Amino acid sequence: MHALLGDDPSLVPLKSLLIASTAGNPFFLEESVRTLVETGVLVGEPGAYRLARPLDGLQMPATVQAVLAARIDRLPPEEKRLLQTAAVLGTDVPFILLRAIADVPKAVLQRGLAHLQAAEFLYETRRFPEPEYTFKHALTHEVAYGSLLLERRRALHARIVEALEALASNRGAEVAQGPWPPSRREDSTGRQGPDQVERLAHHAMRGEVWAKAVTYCQQADTRAYDRAAFREAVAAFEQALQALAHLPEDGDTGMRAVDLRLALGFSLLALGEPRRCLALLGEAEAPYA
Repeated sequence: MHALLGDDPSLVPLKSLLIASTAGNPFFLEESVRTLVETGVLVGEPGAYRLARPLDGLQMPATVQAVLAARIDRLPPEEKRLLQTAAVLGTDVPFILLRAIADVPKAVLQRGLAHLQAAEFLYETRRFPEPEYTFKHALTHEVAYGSLLLERRRALHARIVEALEALASNRGAEVAQGPWPPSRREDSTGRQGPDQVERLAHHAMRGEVWAKAVTYCQQADTRAYDRAAFREAVAAFEQALQALAHLPEDGDTGMRAVDLRLALGFSLLALGEPRRCLALLGEAEAPYA
């Protein structure tokens, strides 16, 4: 507390209030202090703050989520929108992907990221070969993501799928022409690697791009099965079936549903769940009974 606020005599009652309201949680304390600085209750520098106005009537938020939500709402509209967009990408935010979906010029994007870093919402984790950022805390990401309207969230997830596909296609061409070794995310032919397939499946499901979601979930579950990660495989197969249910019913959809259930059955057998496996086989046979 002393390192965070300092030892100005005016801070004594505030310190007691902060400890009581945050139960001493370090992250909650830090975010509460930033709120007090942003709202003008505190002035000065970290470790050397002083009270700028009386504490009478000061209401402290009951949860750290409420503190974060209020801080996000106080951001300028452009920066709030950028933070929300970054949240859809995940806790890790590659600059190249953010630029592809943010709909702002590069200079504006860089300026907005600098402000979000100064406010300690994000921090830079890598500069080369491409910048990458991450949310300071998982709760910050959670609150920023939850503040988005569902329709905008869905649209951003769908755009991320398109951006990932375009980047993979471009990088595949570069790898084919250059001396660089293939990465874990793309092989030498430009096909999606394990990390990227899982990311594509995640965003396709949340973006409700159902046909692509089936394809990428099926690829993800096959990869999981091949490395004996059977629970991951089951989860991916079930997502593929969920996505498939949104597609028009025709012969191709029916056959894919059968194939997915049969493949899921192998994972369930590997996990020692024969009853679920038999139930799935019954579902696969039902249309042809």
